[in-house]
Amino acid sequence: MQPLRTTARRANEDGDARVANAHAEIRLAERPAPDGSPTPANDATPAPLRIPRMRARRPLVCAIGLRNIPGTMGGIETHCENLYPRLVRCGYDVVVLARSPYASAQTRKFEGVRVRRLWAFRHKYLETLLHTFVALCFARACLDPDILHLHAIGPGFFAPLSKLMGFKTIVTHHAPDYLRPKWGIVGRAFLRAGEFLAVCFADRVVCVNAAIRDDLVRRFPFAADRIDMIRNGAPEAEPAPAPEAVLSRLGLATGGYILAVGRLEATKGFHELVAAFERAEPSALKLVIVGSVYKSDRYARELLARASPRILFPGFIKGPDLHALYAGAAVYVHPSHMESFSLAILEALVAGAPVLLSDIPANREFDLEDEAYFPTGDVSALAARLAAGDWRRSERAAAVIAENNWNTAAGRYANMLASLRQAP
Repeated sequence: MQPLRTTARRANEDGDARVANAHAEIRLAERPAPDGSPTPANDATPAPLRIPRMRARRPLVCAIGLRNIPGTMGGIETHCENLYPRLVRCGYDVVVLARSPYASAQTRKFEGVRVRRLWAFRHKYLETLLHTFVALCFARACLDPDILHLHAIGPGFFAPLSKLMGFKTIVTHHAPDYLRPKWGIVGRAFLRAGEFLAVCFADRVVCVNAAIRDDLVRRFPFAADRIDMIRNGAPEAEPAPAPEAVLSRLGLATGGYILAVGRLEATKGFHELVAAFERAEPSALKLVIVGSVYKSDRYARELLARASPRILFPGFIKGPDLHALYAGAAVYVHPSHMESFSLAILEALVAGAPVLLSDIPANREFDLEDEAYFPTGDVSALAARLAAGDWRRSERAAAVIAENNWNTAAGRYANMLASLRQAP
């Protein structure tokens, strides 16, 4: 069976040939007869001939490496949920190959993006590996995309296979995942190999912050001309429900809690935030940590065991409800040891929440006031900041939001895709 896109291309070529033949017939009909007498077509004013214009084929982008969109918690998923509808509006067709444990419908559309559910099984170590291979085979057999877009360095391991299949390939490098403590020796080696193969074989490597880009250029100078940076964008401000309606369900009050958001894993530093909160004992405040979790993960189980009437783990919350939590927080704290260009921080700034951030390079790229940062991993310093309670909204928040938005990011991706399609 030939790929559907190949069939479509041939149909377009046949259509172009029919149009050319029709134009030739018009020119022949307008020529005079050899003896100079008018031809039947010149006897009278001919009726205008309407020739249907063949619709140009929209270039197809196939995305692999995310779990599902919309509504699946994760930085990569939020990135794709914001990026791809904008690429559709830029004139591209986009197909996301989602993983079956996270997607219910076989095929559906989200703001013009086609989401196709493919088999995967939920597993901490093998899920990404197997699904990426299956998705690449499906893309080759059934889609024939113009651009193959791999997300993260795990799927980046398959960049050579993507090129061997004939795809122009982009890999977006979201984070150096091999630094996450959850990975053993084999997992870290695989992820480092994925990063190396992505840099060596992908047509473009897109980094979501300057720290990742600069590190790659330093370690792989031979690929510097193929490494670029496009930061994540801030979400558009949307009408949100009254915070009180959302907060009352969780037993919270506006200004009465400290908020943190992210997957419950060690690199997020939530254990340090809990320790700092218990040490500071800020009066009349609760700590709310919103995020999804693999319940089989030892770190997550130990963290959840520290829940109390003042330390809440409400699980995964999204959309307007999450925005209401940001808006009602006394302060948003982001104690992470490793980040991309944090979407949670951008969401907190859009909601107008004061922020306290660990001073890792990725967070420093927000260029907020010095008082918005605390030393990474320093529980005592964080406890002192929580006890002081002198949190203020950043005066630079508006500039950060204006500079980093999804329309700009999508425009840069669209330009990159266009140049890549024109390249030999």
